[in-house]
Amino acid sequence: MKYIDTHCHLSLNHFDNDRKEVIEETVKNLSLFIEIGINVENSEKVINLVKDLENGYCSVGIHPTDTEGFIYEEGERIKKLSENKKVIGIGEIGLDFHWDTNKKDQYKAFDMLLNVAKENKKPVIFHVREAYSQAYDFLIKNGIPERGGVLHCYSGNWEEAKKFLDLGLYLGFDGPVTYPKNDNLIEIIKKIPLERILLETDSPFLPPVPYRGKRNQPKYVEFVYNKVAEIKEISVEELSENINKNVNDLFFK
Repeated sequence: MKYIDTHCHLSLNHFDNDRKEVIEETVKNLSLFIEIGINVENSEKVINLVKDLENGYCSVGIHPTDTEGFIYEEGERIKKLSENKKVIGIGEIGLDFHWDTNKKDQYKAFDMLLNVAKENKKPVIFHVREAYSQAYDFLIKNGIPERGGVLHCYSGNWEEAKKFLDLGLYLGFDGPVTYPKNDNLIEIIKKIPLERILLETDSPFLPPVPYRGKRNQPKYVEFVYNKVAEIKEISVEELSENINKNVNDLFFK
């Protein structure tokens, strides 16, 4: 069986020594993967990384912790990059209040890049950390792009999850679902409808058990599939069919 990784970062320097080999493993083991941009320079890199890969796609965006000093021209550059045929989403964009960064710049970038998604009819890959209520209020006020989106690496509670699900968004899950004592995520996965789940690695970060503490890579998404199937009490094959449909519905319709 081949899997889908909807969120990875193979363009980062963590893969400088063996990027070619990791990409070859990814192409061999996955039916599709999405390389995610985190700033203007990196968004140019992700397009270049996937341009010749039949099962590789990408998104372009500015991570909220990369928005310090955000200027209009950066948003315009992302807009231009989003026109590339390999770009299937805008992201990751959003709000991250975990780190001590300029919240005003985060909101400024979020607003402009959300509008890029609306104008170019692209789904959004949201990054939200310790700011779920603020992100929800922002989306209620400003509106969600027609193509919707996914809250990647979801780490909120069920009450927050339900609010975003009610907006028609997907939730993305990765390595932490395999960690011991992660009862919150397990409870959310039990409750969330199959048609609203996406699976990812966030490589090189958040490796699943049994690779915790090591560098993550897309082929390890298999362990996320196995754990989510176990939680949902279904076969991996049934889960895979649902994930394939969800990916197609969000990114390719």
